[in-house]
Amino acid sequence: MFDLRRPCRNCPFRKGQGELFGMRPGRLAEIKTAPAFQCHETVEYVEGERGQPGDRPQQGAGLMAVLYREGCENQIMQVAMRFGHFDPYELDPRGEAYGTWAEVLKAHGRFE
Repeated sequence: MFDLRRPCRNCPFRKGQGELFGMRPGRLAEIKTAPAFQCHETVEYVEGERGQPGDRPQQGAGLMAVLYREGCENQIMQVAMRFGHFDPYELDPRGEAYGTWAEVLKAHGRFE
């Protein structure tokens, strides 16, 4: 569940990708405050239905990197860190994710 260390190439929290996604402010707020956020590449999508966890669900590394830098880890990150299943220092070793939430908002064309 915490195997991903780098944001995937089309992660909405990877530098240069927010402009392509342009998520609305409400959706960004939902993601930021959600207890967990699964990487879209590990979700199974069926037309006309909501995405479901795939065979091997993983938490989104790009979002986790931003949340950790902001000091606002989501619930699943906090639990995993306390039980030693997740080391946030291993996240985003190349600095590919946005550095702050303000950068995420700006990239998506939204401002707080």
